[in-house]
Amino acid sequence: MENTQEEQKWALGTLTIFVILLIISGISDFVEVGIGVCTFLFSWLAVSYSIRNFGKGGTSKEELQKEMQVFSIILLIVLVLITLVGVNQYSDYAFVTFGFTLTWIIRSSAIKYFS
Repeated sequence: MENTQEEQKWALGTLTIFVILLIISGISDFVEVGIGVCTFLFSWLAVSYSIRNFGKGGTSKEELQKEMQVFSIILLIVLVLITLVGVNQYSDYAFVTFGFTLTWIIRSSAIKYFS
């Protein structure tokens, strides 16, 4: 139960920063922000599921928590970089988020398969 609460804190914090980045980039239409938020939530759920089922060797609470923290930090770094480059289309944020999620899932599966 505590593991889920910690993951929810990280998800909410990362989502908040994600929405701030969307607004900073000039995306202010409610529908576009909503699409961005849905993209983020879908990606978070997909990565959370893949880490739990295909992640690194162990599935201890600490390992799962650390893996989600690393995912959120690297995702935010990527999103900050594309914001600094000047991306201002919600579809670009959605594609980058989905691409990053797919890469992370493949990474988790490869680590599980080859370890």
